[in-house]
Amino acid sequence: MSKKSILKKEKLEGYEQLLNDIKSILQTGLSKAYKAVDNIKVQTYWQIGGRIVREELQHKERADYGKKIIILLALEVGMDEQTLRHMIKFYRTYPIFSAVRRELSWTHYKTLIYTRNREEMLFYETQSIINSWSTRELEKRIRNKEYKKARKKEEIIIRVPKQLPSPEEVFKDSYDFKFLDLKKGYKEEDLKNELINKLGKFLQELGSDFFIGRREVPILIDGNYDKVDLELFHSGLLCYILVEIKTEKFKHSHVSQMYSYLNWYKENKLQEGQRNPVGLIICKTKEEETVHYALGDLKKEIFVAEYKTKLPSEQEIKSKLIDVKKK
Repeated sequence: MSKKSILKKEKLEGYEQLLNDIKSILQTGLSKAYKAVDNIKVQTYWQIGGRIVREELQHKERADYGKKIIILLALEVGMDEQTLRHMIKFYRTYPIFSAVRRELSWTHYKTLIYTRNREEMLFYETQSIINSWSTRELEKRIRNKEYKKARKKEEIIIRVPKQLPSPEEVFKDSYDFKFLDLKKGYKEEDLKNELINKLGKFLQELGSDFFIGRREVPILIDGNYDKVDLELFHSGLLCYILVEIKTEKFKHSHVSQMYSYLNWYKENKLQEGQRNPVGLIICKTKEEETVHYALGDLKKEIFVAEYKTKLPSEQEIKSKLIDVKKK
């Protein structure tokens, strides 16, 4: 049977679903491949920028040295001079590579590094990640002065500290999760899923300078896998923030669990220029004395907070049931 005759015949049972699934797999796979290639490009360009900057510093007594090596490198390497200048600017804007976010492409950074100040840059960087802005959308938002509008409306408050803050200045004692849509009797997994679905609002509630990270990051200890609920990065503290979310009252065991995660990160993920990771345990309730003795000398490494949610009252539930019956 020829290919044409097969195409003319009625489609086989389940074929449409198979076709859609394969298209989806291809699209996802290609998207990941392109992203992986772009991440390598970002890292490579950062390294090149850093190498040129270090060379310039060794010959800072010669005012024209930087210009000459850019001209020579452009000829020898086969890159245009402007691209090399972007790399130098990129490195100087992000001297610590851990502050460079994987979610953003080289074209994003090529736009971000020319914003007017660090505060504005952080705003557009964060919003690009939260809202999945393309480079074209980012450029459009910059032209429309989105940052100034947000500051004027006080929709987003951005702090850029003159010196690195301490973790005590960053974390709150209690977090407001009333923006979540939770049903009565919700479970821990429900809470985590809602927080991820509304990650933008969750980050705003945590405070400024938090960057989106990864959910359920695997940690391998003694051949056993465990998972951190949420990995974030804080641009002010320059460190990873490991978040554990509990729908129960605070327990001593929460601290030992978090402490093992922090130690694993120190040994396996800490990069030069970063502070040690910090843990944040968010529980339904906590008792100060229990927290005090459970933390001991770990008060600067692990922080414990409560969360507040707004659940429908019994009367509201009854009212909705009546409305459903009427329909």
